[in-house]
Amino acid sequence: MLLSCLAAWAWVAGLAIADHAVANSTDANTSSTQARIPTCQARGFRLWTWPIATSNKLAHNTFAGCHQLCELEDECLSFSIQLETGGLCSLYDSRLIPLFDFFRSSRSTSIFFDCNCPAPVVQGPKLVPYTGAGTSTPAALPTGPGPTASFEPYVTPTIAPSDSPPYVPSGPQSKPDDDDAFTSTYTYTEYPLTLSQQGSPPLTTGVPLPTGTELPQLPCLVTPGLQARFSVINENFIPMVSRTNSIGPLLQPTEAPAPGDPILDPVNYKAPSFYLKPVTGNTNVFDLVYGDSGQFVAMTNNGRVVLVNASTGPSMSGGRVTSIFNIDCRGAMSIKFGGADYIWSTNGASSSIQKGTSTTFNMKAVPVTPPEIHAALLDKRATEELTAKLFAQAKLQGREISLKPRVRLVNADSRAPQCKADPPGLVSRTKAGYKLNQGNFCDDLDDWWGISPFSFDGSCAAQSLCYDQCQNFSFTGCNAIFGSLMLLSCASEFDSWWEVVQAIACAAQAAYFTGLAATDTGRRLYYKAQDSMCFCFCSNPPDTCLFQSGAFYCANTKGSDDNNCGGCGTMCGANSKCRSGKCGCPRDQCGQTCLDLRNNPNNCGACNTKCDSKYCIDGSCYTPKPEDCTPDQSVFNNKFQVFSPQFVNWTFSAYPGSVMPTDIEFSATNYGFTGGSTTALFVEMKNLPSGGRQALLTQKKVKMCPGFKYELTFNLGYVNQVSGSSVVSDATCDVRWLTGPPSGPNTNDNFQSSDRFSIGTNNKAYRTFGPWSVAVKEGDPGVTKIKRSLYIDLSAVISCGSGSNGRFILTDIQMNPVGFANLKRDGLGSPLSLPALESPSNITFAEEDETAVDGTAPELQPITPKFKETAMEEIAVVKGRDNWLVGA
Repeated sequence: MLLSCLAAWAWVAGLAIADHAVANSTDANTSSTQARIPTCQARGFRLWTWPIATSNKLAHNTFAGCHQLCELEDECLSFSIQLETGGLCSLYDSRLIPLFDFFRSSRSTSIFFDCNCPAPVVQGPKLVPYTGAGTSTPAALPTGPGPTASFEPYVTPTIAPSDSPPYVPSGPQSKPDDDDAFTSTYTYTEYPLTLSQQGSPPLTTGVPLPTGTELPQLPCLVTPGLQARFSVINENFIPMVSRTNSIGPLLQPTEAPAPGDPILDPVNYKAPSFYLKPVTGNTNVFDLVYGDSGQFVAMTNNGRVVLVNASTGPSMSGGRVTSIFNIDCRGAMSIKFGGADYIWSTNGASSSIQKGTSTTFNMKAVPVTPPEIHAALLDKRATEELTAKLFAQAKLQGREISLKPRVRLVNADSRAPQCKADPPGLVSRTKAGYKLNQGNFCDDLDDWWGISPFSFDGSCAAQSLCYDQCQNFSFTGCNAIFGSLMLLSCASEFDSWWEVVQAIACAAQAAYFTGLAATDTGRRLYYKAQDSMCFCFCSNPPDTCLFQSGAFYCANTKGSDDNNCGGCGTMCGANSKCRSGKCGCPRDQCGQTCLDLRNNPNNCGACNTKCDSKYCIDGSCYTPKPEDCTPDQSVFNNKFQVFSPQFVNWTFSAYPGSVMPTDIEFSATNYGFTGGSTTALFVEMKNLPSGGRQALLTQKKVKMCPGFKYELTFNLGYVNQVSGSSVVSDATCDVRWLTGPPSGPNTNDNFQSSDRFSIGTNNKAYRTFGPWSVAVKEGDPGVTKIKRSLYIDLSAVISCGSGSNGRFILTDIQMNPVGFANLKRDGLGSPLSLPALESPSNITFAEEDETAVDGTAPELQPITPKFKETAMEEIAVVKGRDNWLVGA
């Protein structure tokens, strides 16, 4: 055995001596001098001396890390760093003595230092710094939680008595044109001010955060399938790459890479990809396929890791098995074979799979395309917390992302909204009694984070504080900040090419934890932090309320919401109005009474100002002076003196069977008779048929005062001469008066009617007819009330028959008040009981009438009156006999 060790020493020493024969030609003569000079950054081999301690942690595989470890060991006088094999820091209890226990050799993968060596000077290219598009400074981070939500003390809504200020009119008092109309329509309203429902105070505990089915399902970090490519990283987060027919960790180059080599850009380094291929009939294990070659990763029966060309399924075949891999939602790789758990781990440049379990799952998966944090910001929910500087840094996975800051829509982060969508407009606010640091990503994953070779210079503290924010920051945005800070930390930690594996591992860890934060793992922590820090409240309207059904709604209890006046569900009484969160009157208020100071006679212009007159106009008392109805003769143009171009105040029409002026003609005349003459209406009905002809004469709006009796009189005269020429007048004609125009010549239509007054060949003398006694009251058919007066449409049905032609004059129509009426029965007699006729459909009116006799609006034919000189034949009148009534 001693001979073997000596032979090995001789072989190693021979390599070292041959490699440095010239450089060390004087070492034998000056060994004592050289021993006093530190040996620094020297490749070679050490003989006779064995390490007193070693560490294979990636953090110690640097000069700074191994040197720090040496300083912590009292006996350490020198150390070495092994690069190519994946990292090993060795500590020695003696200094380096060239040609005695240390021989230089460029073939060595270990670099030696005495403990007092300065930091090495590394020749070769620098690593590409992570500076993004122009800056290495992230967005401003929060320095603490936001201000806590504060609420004003709740005051229970009540009805408080108050008086409105006096009303100030804008001008002089406006007086009514018609006092009668004013007093008949004058009204004012007043009613008590009340609360119809008390309500409750707005919530100070807010709306709980979204949970359960209110949240969308987030994808796992890695899912099986060809499209879900991922890198495999070992316990030190070093990417696993292919070896000769095997898989092992990425090794540190022993020589400086050429400038521009992709390995010098750790953040964008493209590690080999893998994917999980489902196994038919088995959902618990998958094949792990090396994506660049399509080969399957297999475990041999002695634990080696090899690549094979086909799947073996879950059973050994030829001493190899492939269908043993699985990855959970957090990217942790598990291996199960034959019902037992296995661990895939690395040692230096090699890897193996051995039976056992580990809580740290030594192998992990990092998606080749991580969850699209920045794309989510662009496509779904823009947030303000990542300023232009941070967006410019977003150089993840080889993609330059340049986004512009947008309007902040924090609650619109669809992956983890801070507040529920219903009611809309909720905002997150810091609650009193909050608890910080409940969503610390690194603390929650301490078993994973603890094995990390990197601390990331407070990135976890920033992430936790970001999750604690109730305003201005979102789940997606905080994760982006977290990832960016970790990458910046990696960039500041390493810059030499001989630290490139550490830099790549650092970036891989940052990508892994950034991706993990975007899954349910991160969201669970986000809501844990939010639940301890925040509650959601309404923003516009500002008050958060709760229905009796348990549903939330937003209201403005200090505004004009009649259903939430001063409190949630507080309702003002009928006709009341909410103003500034208090129930009040729509206009004015005196005490607890709602009114209008402009027209209230008990509070006219100001509270408690009463009007003796009981009337108030524009805030001032008013004493009306109503008009009385003055009884007088009320038939206008009663002698038909005004006839051009029309007969003023009179309307003429013909009943069916006659046409004006062919069959019936009305014209003005100067009627001559024995002893004098008068103006009159000349009536001609020609070519009388067997049934005779009928016409209607009407004057609208003839005034009659209520409570008075009137007598109607008029004059008729027989005509046998027109303009000096004799005419035939052989028909008997009659006139019947009514208080409204009947639809037929022989009907009353509920109007009051007189008897028939007759004139003809047997009654030729000119004389006064009547009187017809009549009185009306409000509500009678045909009676219209205007102010205190009553109005009727005085109508006369004129009929001629029993002859060929009827000609006579009508004049001096008077309707005179004669005393007070007994409206119950005043000797007026009952209306005539006449046979009903069909309603006429073609009555022709001489002048435009608002209401036709038959209730329709026929086309009217205007009359152009013709003046005719007429005369009568005088006959004796039998004394004591009224021969003017029909049947006399």
